Amino acid sequence: GMSAHESVEWGGQPGSDLAAQDAGGGGEAAGETPGGPGAPQERRGLEEWLSGRWEAGAFGLIVVVALAMRLWDLGSRAMHHDESMHAVFSLYLFQGRGYEHNPLLHGPFQFHANAMSFFLLGDSDVTARLVYVLFGTALVALPWFLRGWLGRTGALIVALLLAFSPTMLYFSRFARNDILMAVWVFGMVVAMWRYLDGGRPRDLYLLSALLALAFTTKETIYITLVLFGVFLLLVARPWRLRRWPGAALDRPGALFLVLFTLSLPFGSALAGAAQGLVGLELVNAEPSAGRVGLPLAGAATAVAAGITALAFLGAAALGLAWDWRRWLVCAGIFYGTWIFFYTSVFTNAFGVWTGVWQGLGYWMAQQDVARGGQPWFYYILTGWTYEFLALLAGLAGMVWFYRRGDLFTRFLIFWALGSFLLFTLAGEKMPWLLVHVSLPMILLAGRTLGGLVDWMPWRRIAGSGALLGVAFIPLFFLLAYRLAFYDPVMDGLLGFLRLWGWLLLVSGVLLLVLYFATRAGWREGLALVALGVAGVLFLFTVRAGVIAAYQNGDTPREMLVYTQTSPEVPLISREVGRISVSTGRNQELPIGVDGSSGFGWPWYWYLRDFTSVSYGSYGSSGPPEALDRGVLLVHADNDERVRGELGDEYVQIKRFPHRWWFPETYKEFTLGTVPRSVFDREAWRKVADYWLFRKLEAPLGSTDAYLYYSTDLVARAPRP
Repeated sequence: GMSAHESVEWGGQPGSDLAAQDAGGGGEAAGETPGGPGAPQERRGLEEWLSGRWEAGAFGLIVVVALAMRLWDLGSRAMHHDESMHAVFSLYLFQGRGYEHNPLLHGPFQFHANAMSFFLLGDSDVTARLVYVLFGTALVALPWFLRGWLGRTGALIVALLLAFSPTMLYFSRFARNDILMAVWVFGMVVAMWRYLDGGRPRDLYLLSALLALAFTTKETIYITLVLFGVFLLLVARPWRLRRWPGAALDRPGALFLVLFTLSLPFGSALAGAAQGLVGLELVNAEPSAGRVGLPLAGAATAVAAGITALAFLGAAALGLAWDWRRWLVCAGIFYGTWIFFYTSVFTNAFGVWTGVWQGLGYWMAQQDVARGGQPWFYYILTGWTYEFLALLAGLAGMVWFYRRGDLFTRFLIFWALGSFLLFTLAGEKMPWLLVHVSLPMILLAGRTLGGLVDWMPWRRIAGSGALLGVAFIPLFFLLAYRLAFYDPVMDGLLGFLRLWGWLLLVSGVLLLVLYFATRAGWREGLALVALGVAGVLFLFTVRAGVIAAYQNGDTPREMLVYTQTSPEVPLISREVGRISVSTGRNQELPIGVDGSSGFGWPWYWYLRDFTSVSYGSYGSSGPPEALDRGVLLVHADNDERVRGELGDEYVQIKRFPHRWWFPETYKEFTLGTVPRSVFDREAWRKVADYWLFRKLEAPLGSTDAYLYYSTDLVARAPRP
């Protein structure tokens, strides 16, 4: 067990009873203040106001707004290549055509969840994304369960940041499993800290279920487990134990043991790192030789199976020696959940082997591939573009809480820094992985801003008129922006006079901000200015999210979009649907798709209701001769060859961008360019133009395709 003093040390109150906190105060762990437990009572006004139904109402409002934002215009954006793959294989599962785990598409959970969505509501672009909308909304609600550690105000701010985060908003409307992982990992944090606080077995059981669901969703759980495991190990310091096991383990040690023993068999493929020493291909990296990530040949498979069995037996021995009753329940929940999904509801026993070994093995083999080819500063760049408020507030929190914070806050710092480091070191860097990097930083930012809000003596500030200083902060930013990019050389002497006028105006507004803000005291004034700046940045955050999600959702002017199916694709699919009806061919309309360079996606999804669709690569031989007269979609690289073979039987209707991408000019940046860029106003102008207006200096990259109709179809149907 743990004493009340130790319980508070973990970052919560004894028993984690929020009702008791309401009656007895909260301490810093309850988000009291950056000023510490000796802060005046007047500084706790917002915490008191939030208690009771106001708090629940505020959370409920944020969650409802988050749901509405994620549902709004959900089906209008073109289906991304990856989205279409997830949707198609989910549809196959729903239709009874089966599902087999493939680590290229990560874990099986999203396919089963999407199949359920199709079963309940039918298949459409909206229902293909609905699971992710619901999870993205659930993520916004989860801070409610960390109020005892984030503080009431901090938890509310975290919910607000998650609701409007451009990264979380965009990928809550996107059929990829990163937002699902965010929910599982956040839930694991809740279960961990509730167990540290109260020591209840049910929190261990909840943690086991969430861990299993994370393993069934995406392999990023390995990075998360390294971070959580190292932190718990440092806190528990099991090397100090004089006897083993059982009662000698404290709560952090028990948490580490549960996470370690349940996860150990799934790290067995790490043995592949030493396969050169034993001369066996334990992790195949060559697609032509066999399935990537699995061992090759019988001997390698036997050795891999033996390693996995030993890992499981060793983990079970440790768990049973600790507390056999609790560990068996944890293991039963974990493996029952995991096997249910990886065997496709007990229909594919081989999924157990691919899940245990190939899941990690495949992504080990992909590290050298380094898909995306992004530079080391990729998450700094994308983070500053979209999560600037969380980044700045989180960095401030790291500095402030490094020595002052409780263990939970230090955990957030460790998690945020560790996530950034490990995802930066990983070979593959993609915009959707920003979800994992941003989540701990958003939690830390909310903890920081919430503590600052609770520390403020709001009654004294309101009475002093200090809030007037906040009103001038947006004006200061506007004038400072105009001054930064004003060029006096263009206007001669008059230009220099205007420059001095701008300087005086900006300085005057800054003095007004400080004059009014500090009327309640200098410390309070500076804190008020910091909150005012955070408020302005929050408005820019909302703006960035709205533009990315609704305006540029399938236009890669956004780094979040990266590479995307062109909006022309769904337009053409709808036009083909209308033509099929108007010509009486309906679902039997013949359609040929050139699948070169993966161009079969997302047509597999958009043409799913047609029964006479053929897919093949037209790169060498053109479309098949037996193809009936109808519609052809041809990769631009193959158009010249195909056009020569089609003769007069088909008419070229239009060229359209099939897939386009963000122009990655930032890859030219090196550390050597920093000194001259710092003093280059034109470089700063380009940065500002993109940050504010998404103005690009280079055109979008694009790979195009051609739409053909057969001559008889042209005569009977209008052109799009």
